[in-house]
Amino acid sequence: MPNDHESMRPDELAALFGRCGLMPPMRCALAVSGGSDSTALMVLYADWLCQQGWDRALHMVLTVDHGLRPESAAEAQTVAAQAEGLGFPHATLVWEGPKPLTGIQAAARNARYRLMGNAMRASGITLLLTGHTQDDRAETLLMRLARGSGLDGLAAMAPRLRFSDLGLGDSGLDQQQIARPLLDVPRTRLRATLQERGIAWIDDPGNRSPEFERPRLRAARAHLDDLGLTNSMLALSATRLLRARQALDRVVGEFCSPAAGVVLVDPSGYITIDRARLQDGGEEITLRVLGRAIAAAGGSDEQVSLAKLESIVASLFGAGPRTTRWTLARAMITASDQTVTIEREPGREPLPCMELAAGARACWDGRFSVSVGAGVGTGTVGVRPLGEDAARELYQQGAVTTRIPTRAAGMVPAFWQGNRLLAVPSLEFWSDPTCRSTLEARFVWKETLNRLSP
Repeated sequence: MPNDHESMRPDELAALFGRCGLMPPMRCALAVSGGSDSTALMVLYADWLCQQGWDRALHMVLTVDHGLRPESAAEAQTVAAQAEGLGFPHATLVWEGPKPLTGIQAAARNARYRLMGNAMRASGITLLLTGHTQDDRAETLLMRLARGSGLDGLAAMAPRLRFSDLGLGDSGLDQQQIARPLLDVPRTRLRATLQERGIAWIDDPGNRSPEFERPRLRAARAHLDDLGLTNSMLALSATRLLRARQALDRVVGEFCSPAAGVVLVDPSGYITIDRARLQDGGEEITLRVLGRAIAAAGGSDEQVSLAKLESIVASLFGAGPRTTRWTLARAMITASDQTVTIEREPGREPLPCMELAAGARACWDGRFSVSVGAGVGTGTVGVRPLGEDAARELYQQGAVTTRIPTRAAGMVPAFWQGNRLLAVPSLEFWSDPTCRSTLEARFVWKETLNRLSP
């Protein structure tokens, strides 16, 4: 077995990349910042493609210039030269616009994945390879422990996930996925591989700044090793926790399936849960089901706070009032004797208004994937909330058969041309048959994960 300071061997590459499910003629994108991990990913992937006899030119290297440091543009050019030297096409994606004053790392991460996902979609590529390592997995586990995370947080960094799992609020990236082939590889081995070949990498000063959490953990590495908290042992624990999380996710999936009859999901985004059967599932399952429902009904990019969710579940299981209402992550949760309902919180913030041209698709309010088909003709179609008054009028006319409250119906996306209502697909209302085939609004319940606090 190789030690942690030995360079990667050619006979290891099949296990690394083969488990990503790559088969010709599948094309991949590689996220390469120029740091040691992603540079090694690019080099090793080039080696593996050569072993397989596959054309490197069919794949693509993506670098995001966040514009946060003066050197970033030149660094992207360095990566471009390395990628092209290996036979890969390269694209630099620039994060434009104002940057937030706080939470910059989280904002940069979201911007990075949005940019790469959109570039992949434009190129017809569905799989992104990233250079996350065993070190990243161990550091993530320690950071989550410091925050009192539950199982979801501690089992973070799965080998494979969907872009829709990232909470980006972009339904146009439903087909894109991420694979992390290096999760079991120590960073020291990747750097040894680059050093052996005389390949330089870029050291981001932010990776050494004590302002950020990961550099502080790296500075404490020797002390952690002395305590037995080595990266390999921490990564092993994360792998085992991930296995437990995946088992629970399967249980929750079955619990939420239409066949179970416990969770009823209306196309409008109004969710009804049988309270007694929810409680019969136990607290952990209840937490996960409610977390998923709140994330979907609220449509917010913010995570569902596990601590606040635990408080709600404690009330559901306690001896307090049977009818109670809470708000969390842009969702409103109402418990009665028989049911728990979850819907978009009214009045929290304005619902979006947008114009879509023929053939366009967008994410509306983080809850719905909306699209306008090519048959709609010239010009644009407005997508804005139906409104409670219009919903009430449709009810009075008998134009819709839904039984959800008018409050919830008023918060669904409706398609308009000027002041003329064309369609409300979530309520199965179309002004004429043509609209039925060209205008779509789909509640993205199935794509929503439990967004519990990390």
